[in-house]
This record gives sequence, structure tokens and C-alpha cells, in this order.
Amino acid sequence: MLVLPSVKRRALASPYSFMPPVRGVILNEPLPNGKPGGALVLENWIPTAGGARVRGGSLKTATIGANPVRRLWTFKSGQVEEFFASDDQNIFNITTVVNNVTPPAAAVTGQSNGYYSTAQFGTAGGNFLYAVNGANDAQLYDGLTWKAINNASVPAFTGVATSALSFVWSFASRLFFVQKDSMNAWYLPVDSIGGAAQAFSLAGVFQEGGSLLFGGKWSLDAGDGLDDKCVFVSTEGEVAIFQGTNPGSAADWQKVGVYKITKPMGPNATMQAGGDLLISTSDGIVPISEAVNKDAAALSLSAVTRAIEPAWKKQVPLRSALPWELMKWPTANLMVVSLPAADASIPTLCFVANTQTGAWGFITGWDTRCMAHYGGSGFFGTSKGTIHQMDVTGSDDGLPYTCTYVGLPDQIKTPGIYKTIYSGRATFLANIPFKPKVSASMNYRVKLPTPPSSPANSAMDLWDVGLWDVAVWDAGSVIDVTTKWVSIGKSGFAMSPQVQITLGVNITPKIDLVQFDITYQRGGGQV
Repeated sequence: MLVLPSVKRRALASPYSFMPPVRGVILNEPLPNGKPGGALVLENWIPTAGGARVRGGSLKTATIGANPVRRLWTFKSGQVEEFFASDDQNIFNITTVVNNVTPPAAAVTGQSNGYYSTAQFGTAGGNFLYAVNGANDAQLYDGLTWKAINNASVPAFTGVATSALSFVWSFASRLFFVQKDSMNAWYLPVDSIGGAAQAFSLAGVFQEGGSLLFGGKWSLDAGDGLDDKCVFVSTEGEVAIFQGTNPGSAADWQKVGVYKITKPMGPNATMQAGGDLLISTSDGIVPISEAVNKDAAALSLSAVTRAIEPAWKKQVPLRSALPWELMKWPTANLMVVSLPAADASIPTLCFVANTQTGAWGFITGWDTRCMAHYGGSGFFGTSKGTIHQMDVTGSDDGLPYTCTYVGLPDQIKTPGIYKTIYSGRATFLANIPFKPKVSASMNYRVKLPTPPSSPANSAMDLWDVGLWDVAVWDAGSVIDVTTKWVSIGKSGFAMSPQVQITLGVNITPKIDLVQFDITYQRGGGQV
């Protein structure tokens, strides 16, 4: 009998699929045991319920001068919404500008501090907006004109110099104010924008020094009601909560309690989430509902920013010289945290979260000194005196940006076993052609290749730019599936999938990462 020699066959490569980064950046899980759907790096990607999308670019919409934009805010009366910006000397109405490079005439001049706190308030006489900065007379806007408010104005404001007021908010149909560098709050009569202000001192309530920084409202439900409570927060992170409607009546104003959080990152670094009040602190974003139930040392475990706590705490000492801000962007289901830097050598950065899933991503390239939600869009003011719309076009005011995703390390269901990764593919739903670079890092060390180049621009397909019978008018509106296998050729026991996309186009990109697949072969346990 003829015996043929045995032939060794090479084992076939096995497929494996990674969950897209629906959980966003995860920095608080052990690297060898991370759960699927997380990312080590999610730069210029925004987590979604089904994966992650590249962010849009930014577009300069106005310029107020060469000095930094300190604050942005809106005023809305009926169906009319107006948009305002401030530097250290002026207030500008930027609702309509001649062009995005010529500063408009200032609506208010002669100021000495541009960090305003604003609050809109309605009375029988109409809708008004107060703006205070702790240095100049308070400014009152009625929808047509700005007016300096003091003890001789109409309406008059007595009891305290309005130039000493640094923060304003409304509660129980009253306007409340913080007196700068003191423990005093002041409040006006019900439904009034002027009159005799009464003092309410927190000196006997707060015990850790500092001064009163800001106030707000906290509710046990999602609307206005009898369970609404007034919140006072100090620079040292003490939180005093009162209930009632009249601070001048012992029978109608009771202290609920005094609680401790870490130091707030700024008077405007807060956000209403339903009835809850979120406060940005040095340990993360903390809900008041958690602060009243936990010791300050344990609050980071309940912070909204728990997943990115190491990154948050790393930025605090670098960027504490300027106040942070927190912006709720309801139409995009986003929350954006500005991380302004006083030193130009510190790179631009802001954090962004999906408000539906709580997943976080990081954005670079946006100089977010201040932010506001206006006309359904997000805007930020810069250190160079310009205002930009967020998440529009496919470039940062003409400059390209790179979107980088690095997934959590995955041992591909074979812990400790050496693997060879042959090929990989990322699957996208996209509205424009682009050039993704798919790669991998091994064994917990992130090594990214050179980013790809931007796709060709599609300027001629834009409305008011393209030519009839030449332009493709639905360019950017059709969503196609884009995927392609590429060689990876990496070996190790744990793999992180990677995707890089560079954008520098006019059309706003809609590129969603929905899947990442590889083919691999198990080895013999090498290390």
C-alpha cells in the first residue's frame, strides 16, 4: 500500500467584529477587562446611539475685535431671538452683522469686565434681560435698548450698588443677585426688575471661607412647582439649599441643608438637566441630587464625567486660570464643556457628551473661551475676538482637522494568547467620499500612523456657488455604505482598532462609524 506523506494545512483566519464606540471614551476601566463599545481615544468624534460620527467643522460668523470674547448669550421675546457677545469693554449685538470680519458698532461701551452673568425675566411690562459683571452698573435690556441700572435710573435699584453684583438668576418670581467677593445675596420684590433690594447673608451658613459664587434652582421634578429649591454655591464648594418663596419671612424660607462638593470651575459651568442642576467641579460634573446624599469624597463615583475622570482631573490644573462653561445643546442632544486656556501653548480642547447615552468624546481645534446656544445651533467665542458656529461645514474655518478613534484593547476572547491580525475593515454610513486610514495598536500601547489626507473639496456643489447643469445639488444628502478591507499585519495578545479621517471640505460631513471587523489567527502563546 502506498502511504502518502501528510500535508500540514495552514489554519484559516478567523473573523471578529468590534462593537463601535457607543460608550464613548472610557478611562476608568482596567485595560485587560474593558467592556465592548468603549474607546481610549475619541478625538473629533461624537458618540451616538449606534456608534460614533465625525464632528462637523466650525464657521466664523462674526468678529467683535482683536480681544478675547468673554461671554455669549441670547435674548428671546416672542418669536424674535437676539444674539449678544462681550469683550472686556463692550457689548455687541451680533444677531445680524455686515460680514464676519467687520466688528459691528457696540451696543454698550465703557465697561471694565466682560465676564457677564445674564438672566432673562418677564414682568407685566414685558421681557427683560439683566447683565451684571461685578465691576460696572448692571445693564438692563428691554428688546430695543440697553440701560445702566443704579439708584438713580428708571427703574431704580437701591440697597446695594449694582456695580458690586456679579451673578444673577431668577427663583420664585424674583431676581436674585450675588454680591462679588462677599457672602451676600440680594433679591428684588416679586415680579420686579427694580426697587429696594434686600440682603440675604450666607456668612453664618458657609463655614469654609471664600465667597458666594453663584446661585440656581433645583427641583425634584422636571418643571416649576412647590418643590423647587434655591441653591447657593460658594467658591470653596459649599452648597446651601433653601426652600420657600420669600427670604424675608422665617415662616416661608427654610434651610434644607448645607452640603460639600469640590471647587466649582466657574459661575457659568452649570446646566439644568430636567429639574436637576449639574455643576462642573474640580472632580467632575456633579448633580445636586447626588451631592445631597453623598460625602464630597465619594461624589466622583456619581459624577456625570465618571468615565473620563482621569482626563478631567488632568485638565483642571492646566486650565483653572479662566472660568469654564457648560452648554446644553438640546437640538443636537449634546452637552459641551469649554476648557479655555490662558496660555497659548496649551492646545485647544473641549469635552462633548451625548445627553441621551452619557457617552463622552473630545474635540480639538475649537478655541472655546465661551459658548451659547442660539437659533438651534451651538456657537463659541475665541481668544481672537471671533464667534464661530459649531458642527457645520467640513473644515475649521477653512483649516482641515483629523478625527481619531482608538478602541479599548480587546483580547478577542482568548486572553493571553498571541494573535496575528491579518486585515481589517471599518464600515461607515457616509454622505461624502473620504479617505479613512484603518490600523491597529497592540498590547496596550497606542501607535498611530500618519493621518490620511482630506478628500477633494466639493465647493462647486454648494448652493450659491455651483453652476447650473454642472453642480450636483444633492451632494452631501445621499447616505451610502462605505467599507474596504485593508492589510493590518500586527501581532500581539490584545488589539485596539483604529480609524483616522481628515476633513477639509465645504460640505458638512455625515460619517458614522457603525462596525469594525478583522481577520486574525491564533498563535502559540508568545509574548
